[in-house]
Amino acid sequence: RQPGRPLLQRPLATIAAMAADVAGQQYLFSPLHAVTLAGHYVFAFCLALVAYAASRRLQRQGEEARKRFYAAIDVDDKEDSAATGLSIKARNVDIFDESNLFQYDSAGYILKYNHKNSIASKAALCWKHTIAVVPAMSRRIMVSMAIACIAFAIDASTYLIDAVSLNVNTRDIQDATKFFNSFIGMLLAFYLSKMLSRWWDMRNSTLGRLWGAVDDLCVLMPSHLPGREWCQFRKLVLRYCLLSYELTFMQAQGEDASVDELVEWRLLTEDEADMLRNEPSKPQVVWAWVAGMFSNAHRQGRICNVVLRLFYTKCMDARGGIGATFAYLDTQLPFMYVHLLACLVHAANLIAAMDAGTSAAHYVMDSTDVGGQAPKPTIRLLQVVLQTFFYNAVLEIGQIFSDPLGTDFEDFPRHAWHCFMRNECEAFLKAGELPTTAMRKAADAAGVPQGSPYAQIAQKAPLAGLARRAENVQPAPRAVQTVRVSPPAMGLAPTGVTH
Repeated sequence: RQPGRPLLQRPLATIAAMAADVAGQQYLFSPLHAVTLAGHYVFAFCLALVAYAASRRLQRQGEEARKRFYAAIDVDDKEDSAATGLSIKARNVDIFDESNLFQYDSAGYILKYNHKNSIASKAALCWKHTIAVVPAMSRRIMVSMAIACIAFAIDASTYLIDAVSLNVNTRDIQDATKFFNSFIGMLLAFYLSKMLSRWWDMRNSTLGRLWGAVDDLCVLMPSHLPGREWCQFRKLVLRYCLLSYELTFMQAQGEDASVDELVEWRLLTEDEADMLRNEPSKPQVVWAWVAGMFSNAHRQGRICNVVLRLFYTKCMDARGGIGATFAYLDTQLPFMYVHLLACLVHAANLIAAMDAGTSAAHYVMDSTDVGGQAPKPTIRLLQVVLQTFFYNAVLEIGQIFSDPLGTDFEDFPRHAWHCFMRNECEAFLKAGELPTTAMRKAADAAGVPQGSPYAQIAQKAPLAGLARRAENVQPAPRAVQTVRVSPPAMGLAPTGVTH
C-alpha cells in the first residue's frame, strides 16, 4: 500500500501479509501437503486426458476402417441373370484374431471374444473395446475433478480471509455421499439388468426371428419347389430375404431414404428401387413381395394349400421379427425414469467431488492435525474418480445397449451376419438340389411311380417324394384339377382352390 513500491510488488506483499496472518493463527499452511496433493491431481488429470485422446483415436480408426471396407466391397461375378439381381454383390467375411482375445470381421466389428482370457488378470490391462475408451467417460471424470478443485479453492479461501465459521463440515458431506450411495447401486443394477434383457431380446427374438424364418424358407423351398426351372425362383427369394435384412439396419440407422447403395450391391434392381424409394417400412414391404411369389406358385398348382400356409407362416414370422425390432427401438424406457436415474448419479458424483475438494482444503490448510483425524485427500480423490467412472459406466453401457443396430464397434456385426446368413442359405438350397446316394436309394425303395410328374423330383430331391408318399398324396395329372374345400378345413381358400 506504500506509494513508493512498484506495482508488481503490491499484490505479492499482500499475499505475504495474508500468509503471515495465517501463520500466526492455529491454522498452519503445509507446503509439503500442497505439493503432494497438486501432484496427485495433475497425475489424475493427465491420465484422464490420455484416456480421452486414446478413445477418440480408436473411434476415428474404427470409422475410417468401416468406410474403407464398404467402399471396397468386391463384385461377385457369377453367371446368373443380372436382370433379376441373382448375382449378390457382397464380400465374404474375414476373421482376424490379433491379441488372442477378440475376433473381428472385415469391417472392424467384434464377432466373439475369448471368455477365458477376458477374465484373466492380464485382461485388466486391456483397454481396447472396453467402457474405459468411451470418450464420455474421460470427460465426466475431468468434470468431477474440476468440481473438486473449485470446492478446494472455495474452502481454502475461508482460511485465508479468517472466516472460520464458513468452513465446510466434511462430516456432513460424507454423510450425504453415504446416503446417495446406499440406494443408487441398487437402482443402477436394476437398470443395467433391464437393458441387457432388451439387448438379448433384440438379438434373439427380433433379428434371430428374422434369421430363423429365412433359414426355414431356404430349407423348405428345395423340397416343395425342386428342379432347375425353380432355381431362379429360390435365389430370388434369398435375395429378397437378404435385402430385407440390410434394409432393417439401414432404417434403424436412418439411412433407408436412399437405396442406391443396395442397387450397387445387386440386392435391388432399378425398378425395385423405384418402387421402394418412397415407401415406409421398406424391410417389411419386401416380405409382401415374397408372399406374393409363393401365392403365384400356388396359383400355378405347384404347391398345395397346406404348403402355402407354411410359407405364409414363415413370411409372417420374418415380418414380425422386423416389426419387433423397431418396437424395441421406437419404444424406449420411460424418459422420467432414465432422467431421474441420471440426475441421482450426477448428484452423487457432485457431492463426492465436493467431499474430495473440501477434504483436500482441510488437509493443506490445517496442519495442526497430528492425530490423523483429518480426512486424507488421496483416498477421497481415488473415491471420486472410481465412483464417477463406475456410475457413469452403467449409464453409458445402458445407452449403448439400447440401440445395437448402429455403426459403433460394440454394435451387431451387420455385414458378418449378412455373409453368414447368405452362405448357410446357399448351402441349404444346394443340399436340397443335390441328394446323396443313400437318399436316392431310399427314394427307390419307397416306390415312386415311374412316369409320374414326381419321378424326376424323386431323383433330384427324394425327400419331397418321400414326404408326399408319407402324406398319401396322389400324383396330380398334368391338367389342373379343381376341388372344393371348405374354408374351415384349410383356412386359406374361400370356396374353391386349385390343388
